[in-house]
Amino acid sequence: MDDHFLQLRVIYRDPPDLIELEVLVQYRGWTARSAVYASPRGFADDCNRLLEWARAPSNPILVEAGADTGIGSLKLGFYTIDRAGHVACSVTLATGQQSRDSRPAETWRMAIEIHTELGLVENFARACISLGKRLDGDALLIGMPC
Repeated sequence: MDDHFLQLRVIYRDPPDLIELEVLVQYRGWTARSAVYASPRGFADDCNRLLEWARAPSNPILVEAGADTGIGSLKLGFYTIDRAGHVACSVTLATGQQSRDSRPAETWRMAIEIHTELGLVENFARACISLGKRLDGDALLIGMPC
């Protein structure tokens, strides 16, 4: 596996309404792992929008799963970073599996920007759509070292 990546993997499923995704981020010496819950249909729909964006990027696009309430949260923002069309993905991750009455400091958060390419975003979006439909597998976004 590459040194710079974002990986989503289905670790639990309760069809048809719920999947749990393990999130692993590794980029420029930083590593974080969490788990988030998502609606398979909603997640696949968001990733269909991401696939369309990757084919013709314009305004930034956001893909979200989970909730920042102690159960785990993932926010992926995709945007162009220069006139040449290079892209980045902002990853905001909050740890999960905390009780509903947890203290704010019990939830760890990480935010990082991963530089990538449109073709890699397109591959990632397709893999994410498959996760939402098959309720199994993983999706990998390869990052480019800066």
